[in-house]
Amino acid sequence: MNQPLIIGGGPVGLGAALFLARQGQTPRIVEMRSEPSTQSRALAVNPRTLTILEPTGVTAKMLSMGKPIRGMQMHRDGRVVINLSLDGIHPKYPFMLALSQATTERLLQEALVEVGGTVERGIELTECRNVGDHNFGDHVEAVLERAGGGEPQTVEAPWLLAADGAHSTARRQMNIDFPGTTFKDQWYLADAVLKTTMSEDYAHIYFFDKSAFLFVMRVVDDARSDDPSRPVWRILGNRPDPCSYFVDGELIGEPLWQSNFHVSHRIDAQLSLGQVYFAGDAAHIHSPMGARGMNLGLEDAFVFAQLAGQGRLAEYNSLRHPVDARVVHQVDLFSRMFADDAWYFDFVRRHVLPLLIKTPFQRRIKRTVSGLDHELPADLMLPAKCCAESRSSAPDEPAILCGSH
Repeated sequence: MNQPLIIGGGPVGLGAALFLARQGQTPRIVEMRSEPSTQSRALAVNPRTLTILEPTGVTAKMLSMGKPIRGMQMHRDGRVVINLSLDGIHPKYPFMLALSQATTERLLQEALVEVGGTVERGIELTECRNVGDHNFGDHVEAVLERAGGGEPQTVEAPWLLAADGAHSTARRQMNIDFPGTTFKDQWYLADAVLKTTMSEDYAHIYFFDKSAFLFVMRVVDDARSDDPSRPVWRILGNRPDPCSYFVDGELIGEPLWQSNFHVSHRIDAQLSLGQVYFAGDAAHIHSPMGARGMNLGLEDAFVFAQLAGQGRLAEYNSLRHPVDARVVHQVDLFSRMFADDAWYFDFVRRHVLPLLIKTPFQRRIKRTVSGLDHELPADLMLPAKCCAESRSSAPDEPAILCGSH
């Protein structure tokens, strides 16, 4: 049987390949893009991701390059109405790390190459199917095509991990439903150089009339080469031209990058079928408000790799689907709370949220953003050092890597 096959060379596919390679498994990983992405949807790495990547050496490099984000401030009518600190959320990483997805992808690829892996670019999956009768298939047959033409290649693999994005070909080939909802209005983003007095070690949310909002946060590729005289910020909102809503400073020049997108909250009906498995955006999508997209996908990749190493891939769906579904639901709720134009959500933003933030609901938000809203299975990875740190957490906080669902 040929190598296991990973479809998608973004952070999730690279993460899975890296985790597997460190166990002595070298999957074949293919990516349809000819070059890595230079644009970043994800802006931050959360404590859970920093923890699971620590043994690979990637975390140390991330920490040398990123900027800690130590909390979130919510603004209305020219004042901070809510200040949410991440102090104490994690014994080692009590912050989100501002670091672009493009940089994270590069670091993961470099680490993969160091352990003997590689990414084959310009190759697209066009077909895949389970072959054999045991549990809907005992191996996978896939058809790969090179960009620009050429004879399609049919390969066999003991399993296939689909990390091929929200429009996953593998999901379509497996006829797996992708249920959920989509917001009726688009969201808009711009990366721009700002002159502002906003605190750079906080993310900021601005509430305006008629349910308009802005999310504003520093964009960091490498803090060592970051130009403090020309700080780049991400401005994201639910109205066209989000830069025009910015109130705490001014833009310097034109935006460096602009985009718009529809916000959906969806999860595959199942995360595996036979020997085909799904991770990252191929498994679930949601708004960026929870900072979980790339981070949750890397956790999928970690759990998948640990199960593969133990010969327990049959457990992947039962372990990951409930976790991923809860996160998608939670982020959907937060996104509606911050941006939905229904009158009751506007009431919550104005009158209820400032009170809720003083209750245990604050911890719920912090756990969700940090990726610590659930425990990882105790029998997947138990570094002694990590377990000791986990037990140093407050007694009502979840363990970081130890414990079970």
